[in-house]
Amino acid sequence: MKKIDNDTFAQLVHTLQKPARYAGGEYNRIVREHAALRMAISYPDLYEVGMSNHGIQILYDIANSIEGVACERVFAVPPEFEARARAMGVPLFTLETRTPLRALDIIGFNFSHELLCTNILQVLDLGGIPLLARERGVGFPIVIAGGEASCNPAPMADFIDAFFIGDGEEGIRDIVKCVLKGKLSGLSRAEIIDALGEIPGVYLPPAHREVWEGDTLAAVEGPRVRKRIFRADTPLDPERPVVPSMRIAQERAVAELSRGCANLCKFCHAGYYDLPCRNHLPGPMRERIERMIANTGYNELTLTSLSISDYPYLNEMLGDVLPWLTRKGVSIALPSLRVDLATLPIIERISDLRKSSLTFAVESASEKMRRHAHKNLSNADLMAILARVFEKGWRTIKLYFMIGLPGCERIDEAEATVELLRSINGLSRGKKEINVTVSPFVPKPHTPFQWERQMDRAYLIRVISSIKRSVTRNITIKNHDVDASLLEGLLARGDTRMGKVILAVYRDGARLDSWSEHFDVARWNRAIDEHLPDHARLMDVRPDDAVFPWSAVETGFEMLVKHKKDRGLPAGKKSLPSAAPDETGPEALGAALKDFSRTYETNLRVRAMFEKTGDARFIPHIDFMEIIKRALRMAEAPVSSTQGFNKRERISLGYPLSVGVESVSEPCDIDLYESADLKTLLAGMNQRLPAGISVKAIRTVEGKESLQAITAGFEYRLETAETALAQAMAHNLDARIGFTRTGKSGTREVPFETAVIEHRAEVGGTVLVIPAGGENSVRIDDMAAALAGVSKDELYRIRIVRMKQLMKADGEGLREIQ
Repeated sequence: MKKIDNDTFAQLVHTLQKPARYAGGEYNRIVREHAALRMAISYPDLYEVGMSNHGIQILYDIANSIEGVACERVFAVPPEFEARARAMGVPLFTLETRTPLRALDIIGFNFSHELLCTNILQVLDLGGIPLLARERGVGFPIVIAGGEASCNPAPMADFIDAFFIGDGEEGIRDIVKCVLKGKLSGLSRAEIIDALGEIPGVYLPPAHREVWEGDTLAAVEGPRVRKRIFRADTPLDPERPVVPSMRIAQERAVAELSRGCANLCKFCHAGYYDLPCRNHLPGPMRERIERMIANTGYNELTLTSLSISDYPYLNEMLGDVLPWLTRKGVSIALPSLRVDLATLPIIERISDLRKSSLTFAVESASEKMRRHAHKNLSNADLMAILARVFEKGWRTIKLYFMIGLPGCERIDEAEATVELLRSINGLSRGKKEINVTVSPFVPKPHTPFQWERQMDRAYLIRVISSIKRSVTRNITIKNHDVDASLLEGLLARGDTRMGKVILAVYRDGARLDSWSEHFDVARWNRAIDEHLPDHARLMDVRPDDAVFPWSAVETGFEMLVKHKKDRGLPAGKKSLPSAAPDETGPEALGAALKDFSRTYETNLRVRAMFEKTGDARFIPHIDFMEIIKRALRMAEAPVSSTQGFNKRERISLGYPLSVGVESVSEPCDIDLYESADLKTLLAGMNQRLPAGISVKAIRTVEGKESLQAITAGFEYRLETAETALAQAMAHNLDARIGFTRTGKSGTREVPFETAVIEHRAEVGGTVLVIPAGGENSVRIDDMAAALAGVSKDELYRIRIVRMKQLMKADGEGLREIQ
């Protein structure tokens, strides 16, 4: 099957929002034009969410390390892309080589949560792959799913050829090598899938059957599949992860410190499904972290763990890496750090000089319900911690509550929550910002609460509304979508009958259900009412001897789950540890901060001239700036920085370039705190830029005026291979047509003489010189569309290149900015 060519790609994405989502070309991507096995891995959500998923980066790195294998990426797409792709008849394709999905050997999905189910169908459908596994024959890729939501394969069993149960690092090599061997040996698609079923941890839906007695699930027949567990002293975090060329949800380097959690909160799916607890040794971590930062240019590092407070080497780790990170200007985030008197000194140390916000997962306002859920926090402890936090000067706290937990029927949840919030507000004297998020409880498989009831919509809405009505203005209440939470619960504990619901709702238009602007509960209700009329039973309490749809999946901790089912924390259990000594090396950190303070100086300014061509034209201005910053960090350029909490490199670009327009003249001024070899700097940056972006020159400059202040005009070149368009542009230039300018104050006409300083015909194109900024300037893409007599949707037919940026000459006229 032919790959998507450049002209088709440009026509497809030219006027879409965020076309950089589809352009690829990122730094550290891996492109193999020739491979014995070609596969794609997908986090089935939009690019900016999918590329924030650390698991995708790990699996991409491992798969591409296998000889003969090319692993590429694909993500779900928004409605505008889907509509245009269908209208043009263009199949969904991979980012690396724009290979249509149907031409692949494997498509692997990280199915991390239930509301991604319709996105999986969208990726398959747009890729030209039958949605139902039973309808895929010779020539179609094998569809595999893993991740947290795969712990109950039943709802998606109709669509997935094989599930992997467990940690992806543990199974991806076995799976990929099995398919590669089968392909090279000439096995049929069905024979390869059967061979996959022999791999520990692989669950084949056709090998399992639900047995019903009336409306009760009596058994799940088929082989038991044991979860595979990755065990190693060091994680497999990639040292050269793909660095997106556009903003994503979480832009940072990631290092995993541990997996699993010993707290065993009974509502926490990850806490049980990710057992056992495994701590990575701190010894090799610093070198690994240094290489990740050096290979990405990120200025933030996240240390991940389900409960990083329980990582036994945390102080040792921070003492080792924090001074080095501080010298590099890299901040550190510990997103799962439990706030208590023991960890507060650590939080203050990594929070630099400004105390912004702290997060507390309270879960329930009722101590009794917390203890039943195995949540180790008392109200007295919470108030003691908050008193210290407010005393230390923190301005904002974030509180997370879960409503509808088992036992909620025996208390007034709204009243208890409001009373606790009033106490906290009183402690702050009403002078602190208190942000509260309320989430409905969702019972999940393989947890002690898998038998429990999920409270209905009326109850959840009533509690949330009552809380919102009863708090003071400085307390902000937000809540997760109740309907989405109820759907998540239905999918999480659903059986194979959910497959008909998912297929029907997808065909009715459901997509991107975890996005509030796309989620439509009415669609889901129609499908559920038609195909699962007794769905209310699935939300109710399950009997102790219930057979679950996931009964064929074994984690190895089933006895622990049963043991914890009716047991909570004892009432007298102490939950607040005494403050630990600060072992994060204050002297070393102070010296590191002093070293970093050198960057506040500016000794010289250099100007780098960038080119931004090819698919890089789809990268927005603000993301282009971030790419330059990352390249400078990786090249170890001595770039000056601003002072204050939000420290920023002192670099500046000129006027933004319209998305879709190329440029061979993008000057960037960079302040340096010490001299540098500019030839070495140029080479270092060019080695660390994504496809289509390069530095063609760099030199020192005098003066402190900004580029925007000195820029007076631009020279553009318009090129087209279509004779009719070229003739139309020539005619309209000769006719000196006027242009329409649309701005914040509305639309108005701009005469040709005002909008165009100079124009001339050249071989193969037309050159325009236009003014920069001001009320009379017209965007070059608007101008090109008007001259060619086409809509902006048709501008893919014209190549627009910024050739020069111009400043006023010493006499009259303009000269090029060098």
